[in-house]
Amino acid sequence: MKKKFKISLHTYILIGLLLGAAFGSVFHISQYELEISSKASSEKINDWKEFRFLSGDSILRSFDGESQLGIIRYFKTLGDKKLKESLIAKVTLKSGEEKSYAEIKEITKVKTIGVLIKPIGDIFIRLLNMIAIPLVLASLIVGAASLSDLKHVAKVGGKTITIFMFTTVMAITFGLVAANIIKPGHYMPAETRDALMQTYQEEALTKVQQNVSVNIVDFFVNIVPRNPFKAMADGDFLQIVFFAVLTGVFLTQLPKEKADPVINFFDGISNGFITMVEKVMYIAPIAVFALISATVAEFGVRILSTLFMYSITVLIGIAALMLILYPTLIKIFTKIRVRDFYKALRPVMIVAFSTSSSAATLPLEMEVAEKKLGVPNRIASFVLPLGATINMDGTALYQAVATMFIAQVYGYDLNMSQQITVIITAVLASIGTAPVPGIGLIMLIIVLKSVGVPEEGIALIIGVDRFLDMCRTVPNIVSDSFTAVVIAKSEGELGPIKPD
Repeated sequence: MKKKFKISLHTYILIGLLLGAAFGSVFHISQYELEISSKASSEKINDWKEFRFLSGDSILRSFDGESQLGIIRYFKTLGDKKLKESLIAKVTLKSGEEKSYAEIKEITKVKTIGVLIKPIGDIFIRLLNMIAIPLVLASLIVGAASLSDLKHVAKVGGKTITIFMFTTVMAITFGLVAANIIKPGHYMPAETRDALMQTYQEEALTKVQQNVSVNIVDFFVNIVPRNPFKAMADGDFLQIVFFAVLTGVFLTQLPKEKADPVINFFDGISNGFITMVEKVMYIAPIAVFALISATVAEFGVRILSTLFMYSITVLIGIAALMLILYPTLIKIFTKIRVRDFYKALRPVMIVAFSTSSSAATLPLEMEVAEKKLGVPNRIASFVLPLGATINMDGTALYQAVATMFIAQVYGYDLNMSQQITVIITAVLASIGTAPVPGIGLIMLIIVLKSVGVPEEGIALIIGVDRFLDMCRTVPNIVSDSFTAVVIAKSEGELGPIKPD
């Protein structure tokens, strides 16, 4: 009997990603069109020669025909609604025609179908985020209860954090080596630097003014939640992990007849949400199509050409992690085939790339770890949520490259002592990085401060941050899964790998 050919889910997801990229490139947003909404009407303009914001007779800001993003971002920085509506926008078209707009409510890009389908992907991300918190809580309580005592928890936790710290330091080192060899900042012309600074300076200033910092004492104090329900509502994974592990461990101190019903209850919840993940993944190909289409349609590849050497340096560092560091460690510590490991992780990597969120990917990652990588629930449910919170190899590498790039653009020559400071600070910043899209850019400010590089330099890289955020999320989750496999192997509990 002839065997029926079956296409796997991850293949459908990959097809969705490729088709989404093609769809977004066809229905891309024009950089020469704007939609201006006022109280009276909404009008589209294109091919302008000059765009001016006026207050009375005074010109507040003037932009040329290449400054679509600058116009939009400047208007957004004017937070006062009354101030916005009192402005007058005067537009000189290339045809010579003059137009004026008053009582402006909003200035946006003209959206295409490539962007309009993004809500489909947003629903998918929301579903995964909806599942993540209860799944992590329930799985961790059951997992910690099965670890039997605090001594065993400390043993597994110690191994886990040691591996996390080692791979993070190695990732930062890879990034620094790549940046020192390629020197991407030396390839940026002064006029490109000035144009990027002008376009993104308001957004950069907003992030700089958030005044983020890392205080190691406060970090450990804040691990303990005042209110575990608030931690769950806020999605604070580190506090959830602490609460769940403590709950699971102390359940084992109760008489068996009292503890078992509670543990079985949370085990049922965990299994229920794992089943929900399986069902939600059926819409993943369509969701990935929508997410990638929207990203490509909105940002395109033009900005990549402007920051090509910087982007290439980050991607080379990520490739070194994926093709050199992790395969070497997998071979040394687990003896499993690297190809099988990556094959099992394919759907997880694609979803991580599409969503740019370790937290949103976590439910699928836990399912794959247990069902395909042979990691028992009690280890997967402990290691992976912890990894999603404090193990950010891709983010740490990016912060190292970005720091070197910005320093090189400004003409700073970071010595060995300063680069060691980058390693230490980037490790601490990666631990404190929330597992959500875009947060790495804010944490980068901490690293820049540590070596005296101008913080406003983040304006140089904001344009490509979304794309690189997608890329750096992949090693974040691969490192978590690798660690779970290593811990399971060291505990003698690693089952057979099932890549298909």
